[in-house]
Amino acid sequence: MKNPFEFFGLDSNADRQTLDQRYNQLKAEFKEKRFLEGEEGELAARNLGYIEIYYQEAIDFISRRDMGNNESMYVRVENLIKSGDLSGAQHALDEISSRDGEWHYLQSIIYYKQNWFLESKKQLEFAMSMEPQNAKYRNSYDKLTKIMASKTVRPEDLRSREESTHGQPINTGIPTCTGNCCCDMCIANTCCNCMSSCMHC
Repeated sequence: MKNPFEFFGLDSNADRQTLDQRYNQLKAEFKEKRFLEGEEGELAARNLGYIEIYYQEAIDFISRRDMGNNESMYVRVENLIKSGDLSGAQHALDEISSRDGEWHYLQSIIYYKQNWFLESKKQLEFAMSMEPQNAKYRNSYDKLTKIMASKTVRPEDLRSREESTHGQPINTGIPTCTGNCCCDMCIANTCCNCMSSCMHC
């Protein structure tokens, strides 16, 4: 049998989760039937020996197939970035379930294009941890580090994207006195200290 998916009764487009479920189901079935008398027991025993071979072949096929799909998706993300469609690039990147080094590298570019330098640096660090020998990731990291250390980067762009969006306070829907939650908290704390001092006078 050349196609391992035929052994499991699956289509070659099946995903890893479906394969695993069928593998466990058949393995339990073969284990139970191998003690039966006659041809049925002998067939179950033989299949119990084959199942691991076909399972590994199917896994390898899925890995190669998904890697090819990711590569084509990465090309699409790169083209969207080049065209300036960062929203579309982010959406396309989010659709890729396998988060390998290249995924984090492209995410770093999208963040960099939005001046989220800290976030971009974090993504490059993830990419390098997954592929330490990748020169592209290392060179991009070194360049970004130099840019962040230069005077061309505004201080507000060195905040995380949760803290700032291009230097503007994030609108949380909650009104503030100063336009900044942290400043409001400092003022409130000062007021509390003053009130506490007055109460002890």
